[in-house]
Amino acid sequence: MKSFSRTMIVCAAVTQLMAPGIGLAGQDTAPAQKPAKKALKLEDVVVTATRTPEEKKELPQVVKVITAKDIKETVATDLTDVLKETASVDVIQYPGALSGISIRGFRPEFSGTTKHTLLLIDGRPAGATNLATIPLDNIQRIEVLKGPASALYGSEAMGGVVNVITKKSRGRIKSHLTLGYGSFSTWQVKAASGGNLTKKLDFDLDASVDNQNGDLRMGNGDKRDHTAFKKRYGSARLGYAFNQDWRMDVRGDWFAGRDIEVPGDIFYGTTRQSRKDINRYGGDAKISGFAGENNEINLTFYQSREDSEYHKEYSGIVPYKNYESTTDWIGGQLQDTYYFSVHSLTFGIDYERIKVKSQSYNADSSRRAPYMPDNEHRTTGIFTQAMLKFFNNRLIATMGARYDAITLETKATPYKTDFTPGSADFSTFNPSGGLKFFLTPQWQLHTTIGTAFVTPKPEEVAGHWVNWWGGTTEGNPNLDPEKSLTWDGGISFDKKEWGLSADLTYFHTKVDDKIEKVAVTSTLSTFENTQEAKIQGLEGQFSLDIGRLAAWHSSLRLFANFTKLFKDEETLSSGTRDIHNVADFKINYGLGYDDGHFFSGRVTARYVGHMKDTDWVTAGYPEIEYPTHTVVDLVTNFKLTGNQTLSLKVGNLFDKYYYEKRGFPLAGRSFFGTYTFKF
Repeated sequence: MKSFSRTMIVCAAVTQLMAPGIGLAGQDTAPAQKPAKKALKLEDVVVTATRTPEEKKELPQVVKVITAKDIKETVATDLTDVLKETASVDVIQYPGALSGISIRGFRPEFSGTTKHTLLLIDGRPAGATNLATIPLDNIQRIEVLKGPASALYGSEAMGGVVNVITKKSRGRIKSHLTLGYGSFSTWQVKAASGGNLTKKLDFDLDASVDNQNGDLRMGNGDKRDHTAFKKRYGSARLGYAFNQDWRMDVRGDWFAGRDIEVPGDIFYGTTRQSRKDINRYGGDAKISGFAGENNEINLTFYQSREDSEYHKEYSGIVPYKNYESTTDWIGGQLQDTYYFSVHSLTFGIDYERIKVKSQSYNADSSRRAPYMPDNEHRTTGIFTQAMLKFFNNRLIATMGARYDAITLETKATPYKTDFTPGSADFSTFNPSGGLKFFLTPQWQLHTTIGTAFVTPKPEEVAGHWVNWWGGTTEGNPNLDPEKSLTWDGGISFDKKEWGLSADLTYFHTKVDDKIEKVAVTSTLSTFENTQEAKIQGLEGQFSLDIGRLAAWHSSLRLFANFTKLFKDEETLSSGTRDIHNVADFKINYGLGYDDGHFFSGRVTARYVGHMKDTDWVTAGYPEIEYPTHTVVDLVTNFKLTGNQTLSLKVGNLFDKYYYEKRGFPLAGRSFFGTYTFKF
């Protein structure tokens, strides 16, 4: 930490030297203009790493960009599928629209408002706890930032950030209609339209219906009972350009999962089945523009809600609703970026409030006390971020810091008469820094260092309640947030003329103050900062377009990205163990072809290595190791005419029996065909 502090002091001194009117040897000192990056191609620009548009090749951070073409050439149906097929992340995934991911060795999480990987939509918190509720209909691209980002975004950004960038269509109105049908009696209808209504007014509309009416079949050929579902999705965006410099965008979307069947652990057969309905809806309003030639302002307000109903359909009982929950997000972001010469300096403030309510029911529909109390989580964060470029952009430095003030409250909860509400306040400061050096225009070295934190759950710091078995749990108001320090370093090569890019990065993470539930007495439990974790690994990516290298008119691209963990262990009060549900090695690799006219296709393989977990259906709950697996997918697209496309997707081509969570095997080989008409 001492060396890190010295680095931040040096960076701060450099910032002072870079004030207007003072230049360095080899630096462009021409008068500031509106940033030229506004004219860059979309695929060259990344916003997640700095909260401002920057060229990907100039960033010290490791960022994976998943394009609309990448999404189209996967068999994915939701965000989790896309990430696991393209970004070498860890996944936990169940039949029945429930899933989550993690980056760089943290355990994947699929529920709750406190995670170790942050999910954003257009740079603001997504307002979703379950990644399976994020369809792909209106996504332009996805940016996956690997490494800590609490200096920019606050809590949860410990392993990394997933930022979903939605479509913003301009120009002539373009529309399309897609019809699809495939395995397990699955059918799909999608419609989309977008473009300029007037010179200043533009829009996007998306709507889809997706039904799986039959039960899936696993890789061993057996049917997996109780796995049908219905999904609905819609989104709308309206944008208005006040003038050349200022515009406003208002966006909203809605996801509805209906009669989603949940099979339960395969160990129990058909005796532990359930069903759920999920709603997620929300939106935002954003105003952005330039106040002068070099001062860019962004103001965003957002609100989201996610609610779920769960119905028990166990064998031997009359089905009934046993639980429902509602989570509300409301917040705002104000960001001011000042461009001077080739540099930029950003200041901002974020506010967010999260409210969680839940209700539980008996078999006769009467209310009973929920296990967790209603709660609220409020955060105010102030941040700054600098992007500095020296020696004709051969040396690029980023530095930033953020201060967060957080209030956690548990609320009086209906029917929870054995509960005493409480509250706790704390604050945290997180800095970060990074360097990228161009040895040549093609070869680059990069390194970053930063701290991150994850906020405790409200019930972990506040409240007192009696559990259903009679024991008492008490929050700990002195609980600290989980904290981490991560550094990484790597080397990159990029030569567009050859269609070749590659990167190799080593990362090291130390986590302190991990939270664990501990027994104080035989009847009293509380939460304490007793754990720590160490994660070390190597990640890389490679892409070579043989068609470009050979000067063909078509593209033939080899690609791969991987994560290899050398150490991924956590220390509990009971001892040290491997972090569960995290593979020691995972790699995505494949081959894509596009003739530019009639045919395009891609074959992708995903290998997942050894990982540990707890066996929850065996007495004593022993630790087990999952078998490795490789799943291969094939996607082909045929352009029939200028406005008609036929696609065939084969998921799990070799019919592998596999699971992302033991006891919940996923589908074997499946086929899905679509017809798209553009107009």
